[in-house]
Amino acid sequence: MAHIVCITSGLTGILYASFELVRRLEAGGHTITYASPKEVGEKVRANGIRYEQLPGINFFPAPELPRFRGGLRKLQRWWYRWRQARSQSQSAIQNLGMADFRERLDRWSPDLLLIDVELHEHLMTAVSERVPTVLLSQWFSLWPSPGLPPLLHDTLPGMGWRGSEWGLRWAWQKVRWQRWWMFAKKRWRSVGTNRRSVLLAYGRQVGFPKEWMRENYWPGPITYQGLPVLSMTLWEMEFPHPPRPQLHYVGAMVDAERRELRSDARVEAKLADLFAEKAREKKSLIYCSVSSFKRGDHHFLQRLVRAVEKRSDWLLILSLGGLLEDELLSTVPANVYPFAWVPQIRVLAQADCSINHGGIHTINECIHHRVPMLVYSGKRSDQNGCAARVAYHQLGIMADKDRDQVVDIERNIEKILTDSRYREKVETMHHHYQAYKSDQRLLRVLDPWLAPVARAGVAKDGAPLKDYP
Repeated sequence: MAHIVCITSGLTGILYASFELVRRLEAGGHTITYASPKEVGEKVRANGIRYEQLPGINFFPAPELPRFRGGLRKLQRWWYRWRQARSQSQSAIQNLGMADFRERLDRWSPDLLLIDVELHEHLMTAVSERVPTVLLSQWFSLWPSPGLPPLLHDTLPGMGWRGSEWGLRWAWQKVRWQRWWMFAKKRWRSVGTNRRSVLLAYGRQVGFPKEWMRENYWPGPITYQGLPVLSMTLWEMEFPHPPRPQLHYVGAMVDAERRELRSDARVEAKLADLFAEKAREKKSLIYCSVSSFKRGDHHFLQRLVRAVEKRSDWLLILSLGGLLEDELLSTVPANVYPFAWVPQIRVLAQADCSINHGGIHTINECIHHRVPMLVYSGKRSDQNGCAARVAYHQLGIMADKDRDQVVDIERNIEKILTDSRYREKVETMHHHYQAYKSDQRLLRVLDPWLAPVARAGVAKDGAPLKDYP
């Protein structure tokens, strides 16, 4: 069977999701090599996956400048960059450090490379080396399409002016202008040595098709066209829209059996007691994870605690993401149990309601365990867009952590726990999720790239590899 190399950024969400993806590929008979520029080898190997460490990413590739003094030093630095623009650009390209990665690609000789959509210099290098490459995304669609709002927004299609056809068009145009202006300022100030400019120059140097890297939507700095993408999400959770060609939804990836290196016997024992109390006294278990909340959100946590403290029929488990309890909570009532960290996948298996920030991986794990959600978006990255999809498909409630008061939070929790509609909708979405696994959607999607004819179809004349199945 095929040798597949899987490379991710190593950030927690996509790391754990990719474990399930790797397991499905291995179950299909393929050999996997996992690699990352982040030092996650211990976690990967603990889950029985072959691993190689890549050098770290140079997010600031611009070469060092001479030291200038005086009140005009900023102007002097800019003038120096302008005069040395060509050599500065070439030095920045060299600072990306892709020579080592080329050697690894040659040694690995993969039949297919699955690579995180955020690893820009790596995927450009792979395509330039004629390696069959498919991008790996943890998000819903990042590209404009009729009926689809930008993933950064909490807009519900069809609701109000924002959700109208012209409102959605305006939203995408606004994002396009904002992104252009943001990177234009960086380009002018750095004289072409900011990260996006360097990546574009590197792409041109190695023959990466220019038309594939024109767009710049979130997460940026480049949103690729032309390349095939695997989205580790459910198409059934998307807003209705014409899908982007070569964007393949392969389903939520939840590794429910993953090994957690942070396991703590005292935490496990306390959780076991809480689960037993829940079953014995028929209480509702509410799980709130705030690992991606900002420190300023402690006011929301205080309101949440006050919302549940008088409900003796509710148990609240708080996972504080490593933050100290006394930094966030002044008092803790008897039915609230804060932890610095808990094994989320195990707690969700017992939960009746999940209060979360809108992270796609937590949402996917809620669907895995059939848990309806109360989403208080962290209002960063894709959290607004994920919260909107939860509300649109009635998998839970989308609320506002900055506006909701104690009475609003209590009412929302009560509604999640008592309105059977939410649990029924989550159950339906769970069946869709299981269908992706049972029909081996991932393997079927990747089959054209792994067929011998596809592997033999690499360009031989030095032209960029443009034709993907």
